[in-house]
Amino acid sequence: MSPNPVTTRMEQMAQQVAERVVALVLDAIDIDALLDRIDVDKLIDRVDVEKIIERVDVEQVIERVDVEKIIERVDVQKIIERVDVNALISSLDIDALVEQTELGAIIARSTTGILTEVLDVIRAQGVGLDDFSLRWANRLIGRRVVDWPTGPPLLVESEVQA
Repeated sequence: MSPNPVTTRMEQMAQQVAERVVALVLDAIDIDALLDRIDVDKLIDRVDVEKIIERVDVEQVIERVDVEKIIERVDVQKIIERVDVNALISSLDIDALVEQTELGAIIARSTTGILTEVLDVIRAQGVGLDDFSLRWANRLIGRRVVDWPTGPPLLVESEVQA
């Protein structure tokens, strides 16, 4: 503002007139009619989407995303219902899967383990049957328990000598 009081007063009046004129003009404008005349499609065509994308800070957008809230809104049951399990299974190459994993070795180990356990059971049954037949044979020939041999002769003798 200038130091002259007349000039200062004139500037204040000019400012007040400008404010009043702007208010009158804004009141006179029919915003709805103006919006009706705007062709939104033309506006969109003029927008440079690539330029907007370049200005977007993706890291900042990611930081603002609430992943927990998104997960809560996901309907897992609907997703499962849409999965075609038959198509999924038919697309699997089982031979390639077995080649890429140790599935064959696992099957071999588990089969070997089962076979070993079966053989152990058979051996235990054989020992039990051997023991049973020994007791009956000793009863048939009238041998008393104290007269029974303590083990195979070669092993028993080596124990006595030691």
